[in-house]
Amino acid sequence: MSNSAVDAEMADDGATTTANMTDTNSAPAHPDRLSPAPPPPNLDSELLRWIGQMIMVTFDGTSVTPDIRKLIEKYHVGGILLTPNNIRDSTQLSTLIHDLQKIAHAAEFKHPLMIAIEQENGMVRRLGGTTGGTLFPGAMGIGATRSPNQAFEVAKATGAELAAIGVNWNIAPVLNLASDHQSNPISVRAFGDDPLVVGKFGEAFVDGLHAGGVANCAKYFHGAISTEDGLRNSVYETAPREELETTELGPFRRAVVAGLDGVMLGSSIWTDPDSMVEDESPSARAQLIINSILRRQFGFNGVVLCDATHSPVYLNDTNKLGEAVVVAIEAGCDMTLISHDSESQQMSIESVYDAVRSGRINRGTIHDSVTTRIVPMKDRFFNWRTTLVVPDPQNLEHLVSDHEKIAQKAFQNLVTVVRDDHLIIPLSNKILRRGEVLLLTPVVRPLDRRLPEEPTMDPFECFGRSLAQLHPRIVHAPYRAQGLTETHVELFKRCSAVILVTVNARRTPQQVEIAHAVLRLSNGKPLVAVAACDPHDLLDNINFGTYLCTYEYSQPALESAAAIIFGERHASGVLPVHIPGTPVFRQQHAWYVEPWDKRRDLYPSAEVWAECMDRRWPLDVQTLSSLLDRPGTSQHFVVRHPENGQLLGLAATYVVPQGADKIIGSLALLLVKPTHRDRGIGLSLHECAIRHLKSLPGITSIQLGSIFPRIFPGLPTTLPPEDQSWFLHRGWKCKPDEYIFDLFMYIESFIQPESIHAELDAKNITIANCRPDQFPELMKFELEHFSAFPGWTERYANLEATKDIADALIAFNQEKEILGAVLVYSPMGNNQIARDIPWPKMIDDRVGGLGFVSVKPEFGLREDEVSGVLVRRGLIVAAILELKMRGLRGCFIDWADDVQTYMSLGFQEWGKYREFWRKI
Repeated sequence: MSNSAVDAEMADDGATTTANMTDTNSAPAHPDRLSPAPPPPNLDSELLRWIGQMIMVTFDGTSVTPDIRKLIEKYHVGGILLTPNNIRDSTQLSTLIHDLQKIAHAAEFKHPLMIAIEQENGMVRRLGGTTGGTLFPGAMGIGATRSPNQAFEVAKATGAELAAIGVNWNIAPVLNLASDHQSNPISVRAFGDDPLVVGKFGEAFVDGLHAGGVANCAKYFHGAISTEDGLRNSVYETAPREELETTELGPFRRAVVAGLDGVMLGSSIWTDPDSMVEDESPSARAQLIINSILRRQFGFNGVVLCDATHSPVYLNDTNKLGEAVVVAIEAGCDMTLISHDSESQQMSIESVYDAVRSGRINRGTIHDSVTTRIVPMKDRFFNWRTTLVVPDPQNLEHLVSDHEKIAQKAFQNLVTVVRDDHLIIPLSNKILRRGEVLLLTPVVRPLDRRLPEEPTMDPFECFGRSLAQLHPRIVHAPYRAQGLTETHVELFKRCSAVILVTVNARRTPQQVEIAHAVLRLSNGKPLVAVAACDPHDLLDNINFGTYLCTYEYSQPALESAAAIIFGERHASGVLPVHIPGTPVFRQQHAWYVEPWDKRRDLYPSAEVWAECMDRRWPLDVQTLSSLLDRPGTSQHFVVRHPENGQLLGLAATYVVPQGADKIIGSLALLLVKPTHRDRGIGLSLHECAIRHLKSLPGITSIQLGSIFPRIFPGLPTTLPPEDQSWFLHRGWKCKPDEYIFDLFMYIESFIQPESIHAELDAKNITIANCRPDQFPELMKFELEHFSAFPGWTERYANLEATKDIADALIAFNQEKEILGAVLVYSPMGNNQIARDIPWPKMIDDRVGGLGFVSVKPEFGLREDEVSGVLVRRGLIVAAILELKMRGLRGCFIDWADDVQTYMSLGFQEWGKYREFWRKI
């Protein structure tokens, strides 16, 4: 396994353009070597089994071979990495995996084999296309959608399809940063070059694989930063920690917090033999990186994986491969991949065994890796009961059908128009129907592996066909590394427009030279340049005024590009890397903001909500409509695309009375489609919303969030710190260490604490549902003590209009004096609160809530403070019992101001927010 892109062979004439990016190196076999003798009978079988669990191997063959059978049965290897040499199609692969697991089960393995694969999607994939499974975009394509939710959905679907054929560990995602350096090997396998963006997408991808049912292993952890020459050196010893945290290490730290299962180490963790001082261990740098950064600083307790063939100890000397594996385990690796022939794999396992028996490797080290990291991961994701089920090919077919829309949406959203200086797109507006369009594409090897008997296919034929469906005269002319021919020159003379495709041109200088020749020959004709892999190909050359990026040359990506070039679809992708020589942040400008119109904007608003909000905040269209459609107290604003009318952003504002002559304004929502962020849309909406609220008479302050309806009471702390900073820089204030909480508890098994009932009886305090004859006295109580709280007394007053007076529970003494009250609500009643707070019914249709707990303020001013706490606690318990009696399963509490009281009764944190306010 290598973290470098391998340049694919082109054609018989020796043209060299990178086509198929892979990260698996297979060392040459040694057929002349004698097979090692089987393990002698006096070996420590328990130790050999432990060591085997720390070994991952590869093998050649689409069915079980004698060599892999021996490695499982005699050497107890616990992991197998599937490579293209093992895959013909998904049906064959699922059979192979099942056969391997049956061998392990018969060999009395306590846990199933760890079957790993490198399914990054896009340019590095093992399934999808001709091999079966859904074809999904790769990391940079997903990054261009600017939607972490889309990354989650793609990863979840990927995981589900892998699990369906028996794969249980995906060696993905790549969490390194993309770079414009030619020597940077990551390229489009990265989500982008911004650590914050890569961190968000990496976290979503990790969560998605978990949701799909497979474990994950992020790569490639270097403990490094990129240097000026593009090399990635492990410089933790000398680099400032702040620099590391804001570059390469940030995404890995975030993924660890999200529950990362494994980390694959990069090759630069190993100490360079040429720079080693006398008596220095080759594992010195790796030990520092694994133990100091991953284990202690990050708190990572998952599996650390490395490839022994990348160790400088190995250096293509097969006799040293066993030593390389020993050094890897000494450094702290839990699993070591041995991508070599069977004889070398067996000898390497025996080298580890000898190192333990001799005392070089502590036996406890082996035990800890297996029992505290490898086995727990296996326990979480697979067991023999499900592993031994005979695979059904139809399972994957059904999944592929279900996932078609997810893939289609992602491919449609990733294509990026970086520049269109002369408004050439759509091309149909620039040329006549009878004009020829010359399509120039490089000769590259197809992404899908083809059998020897299958004819070679140009991967850009599909691009030509897609263009031909939109324009009748497309002339497709591939070009080779040798340059353009006379035939190409004649085609230039005839054509009306040119579409030039490049693939990793920065690594093949001939393509750059050809691109400049195309620029000269086009002679002012409309020219569209398409980077079909690395976006850096012609990124900084402004002479190519119309420049598109597809991030891969898979068929759906190219089909989406064709639709955009001829105006069938709008390009929504955002470049996930910065243009060299320009500021990292794109220039922002003012957008046209207009009032929200329910008939036009409701459904698009729901789509924007779904794309922007975390998966824990689901809102259907009907609920969103009830929250936004509040005539008289609300005013919302939208930004739509100036050409196609697509809704790009939404700001929602409300007003709530505070007393007789004051009003509180709220900026309840500020949402911008992920595909259009960093363009000034949010700023335009924000300024318009603030101007509107300031113009209203009686406004004294503005809240970020909302009181009624209660969408969010503040800024969710799940949002990244940069979102909080955005508001702080625009005049908002917050108290850093103060939070608001939403709480929740399932109440079916709730039992009233006996002490509360006894204490209330001792003080002659009664709690009961409010009767109609008591309601005037209740309103007098609330107006006297709580009228300063925005919207508070209105919630009580509404009970009379909706005939829900019994939704108020009151506490009173022997003299019938009201001491406190609380409101309950359920989704089945008419209580307005149930429509003002959407989250209970999103949790379950039988979840209600309690709120507006009001206790006579005098309790806090004299010796009766203890009684006040008792009344408050008694009201909360009575409300829970009331909801339980009504047949509800759960109780939701919003905007909790006494978290400890609630949590002592069994409530758990559901949401956490920070209050932001600004004065007018």
